[in-house]
Amino acid sequence: MVTVLVAGGTGEAGRAVVAELAGRGHDVRVLSRRGGSPIAGAHPVAADLISGSGLADALAGVDVVVDTTDGKSRRARPVLTTGAANLIAAAGAAHVTRTVLLSIVNVDRGPLAYYRAKAEQEQRYRTAGLDTRIVRATQFHSFVPMLCAPAARVGLLPALTHTAFQPIDVRDVARGLADAADGRSPAPDIVGGPEILRMDDIVRQWKSATGVRGAVAPIRLPGALGRFWRAGENLVPGHRDGTITFAQWLAQQPRR
Repeated sequence: MVTVLVAGGTGEAGRAVVAELAGRGHDVRVLSRRGGSPIAGAHPVAADLISGSGLADALAGVDVVVDTTDGKSRRARPVLTTGAANLIAAAGAAHVTRTVLLSIVNVDRGPLAYYRAKAEQEQRYRTAGLDTRIVRATQFHSFVPMLCAPAARVGLLPALTHTAFQPIDVRDVARGLADAADGRSPAPDIVGGPEILRMDDIVRQWKSATGVRGAVAPIRLPGALGRFWRAGENLVPGHRDGTITFAQWLAQQPRR
């Protein structure tokens, strides 16, 4: 039995990874700052990535580390940089045999501070001297609904013009990360959703499936992020690895 520690294991992707690894018979630890509530098939452990407090104990006896941490806000962003440095150092001291990092497709080309922090996180893992696998994924199925939800409260469903996404289910991402954790060869370095959809199509599907009210409004996103998405830098047409389509994911969600 392999002992795997999942950093960020209480998040959307992390929970799917925990479930996948537990289903493969691994001993799974879920790392969070306060230990958190138990997750089925896993054991909670407490440590602080920013200060490094508790990491040595959390990593004792661990064979593989899977890092699914996220930090979209400015306040949380040091988790991706300082936190990664501390986790990598502790993993090396604990003689962890392999590390696996979840990242984003073309993150090194992204214009946001968040992308730059994720790219720095990747670089820290690449130069750590450990057996490291980095798995880049396209946006999750929940991404566009998350973008639209705030405006939907006032009856507006924004659909960015000339913009497409390749949404992927977190369970498909979790399988790729678990394969990398298991050391399977070839291990994926990119996982993309099964289909490329225009944003207005995604928004209309979400509206129909959930019953949310509002007008679908075409909006041109200005700035570097708008150019990045319109150029298709968030897409990987050659990697349609996902098995669960956006429509199938929607059908599994509770109706509002």
